[in-house]
Amino acid sequence: MGEKWKVPARKVFISQLAGGTQLAPGTSNSVGAAGTTVWRVELNPISTKAWDVNLVWVQGTVVDCDVAGDWLTVDDGQGIAKVEQINSIPKARKIFDKGMYVMVVGYVLQCGTRPVLKAVKVQDLTNHVNHKVMWSFEVTDLQKC
Repeated sequence: MGEKWKVPARKVFISQLAGGTQLAPGTSNSVGAAGTTVWRVELNPISTKAWDVNLVWVQGTVVDCDVAGDWLTVDDGQGIAKVEQINSIPKARKIFDKGMYVMVVGYVLQCGTRPVLKAVKVQDLTNHVNHKVMWSFEVTDLQKC
């Protein structure tokens, strides 16, 4: 298995990425894929618990997209993130529509008020109502560990 898959994608809310800070190379306990930046995201503003991430998993509704421009934006109800390089995903659905509920796995390129992810996987979950209903519970439960 290649180095870039040693650490699984961490399920996070986009609002958590908005407060992320870039870590200097070699300062993280997390192993980033070669050439990727590692970011520290706080899981709860009240506690000091944080994760060092470079590959994340978010889910939300497509609020804007430009397949020709190779990007889309996703709103998870807590924040909005731009997802770039959607056309480079092998066997990906090439048509994304506003209102679709999608799962995005991607490398964090930028944190801040509008986080940016480099797409690794984008999957349409519109017809899977349970995924949307359970998402916030799933993320919250996983972050308790």
